[in-house]
Amino acid sequence: MPEPDAAPDARSETAPQGPLHEQVFRRLSAGLMAGRFAAGQKLPLRALAAEMGTSLMPVRDAVQRLESLGALVVTPGRTMMVPRLCPAERADLIRLRMLLETEVVEAAAERRSEADLADLSDQNAAMRGAAERGDTAAFLAANLRFHRGLAAAARIHFLEALLDPLWMRLGPLVREQTPDRENMLRTAEYHDEILRALLRRDGVAALAALSADVMDGAPAMTAGAPPGG
Repeated sequence: MPEPDAAPDARSETAPQGPLHEQVFRRLSAGLMAGRFAAGQKLPLRALAAEMGTSLMPVRDAVQRLESLGALVVTPGRTMMVPRLCPAERADLIRLRMLLETEVVEAAAERRSEADLADLSDQNAAMRGAAERGDTAAFLAANLRFHRGLAAAARIHFLEALLDPLWMRLGPLVREQTPDRENMLRTAEYHDEILRALLRRDGVAALAALSADVMDGAPAMTAGAPPGG
């Protein structure tokens, strides 16, 4: 598996408005959802603060909030770490994802707009391009944008508050399942099927394609946590 990417630099992108600790929280949570951090990776506060160009206080506030959501855990040495999940926990995450995204894709098939379809198509094209280049980080970022685009197209109130914490746990695991070009291109093919179904407003076909996408990597994901500390 490729080495995990560094934490996003708070100075390298246009930061969202709001208190600094909120900006750091959003960046770290986005990094977790997009698989920028690996399961078991330790996140020392001083290193995060240096990489993000902030003081310790906003980083400490952000990671404590992520800990309260279960997206990070504290090691015996008091260092924050991306949790390693056992096979049963991984299986439950997949089950919860299917429960939520079943509703998402069926609602999206009914409620999607032409703008939604254009955005989803753009994200899948970005995924395919990243796969061709072997750029895992770019692929995972576009994959997250695709699934968030589906959620936006569904127009279900309060959905983001449920999906984001789920994806914070899923992101590091999804990264484990996308190490090669063939796997990434296969995911893009599933997304093509979803897009074709959404174009026809065919919720049954969209659900079938989504299920195939999610379940494709399920056996490997639930086989067990990777070795290491």
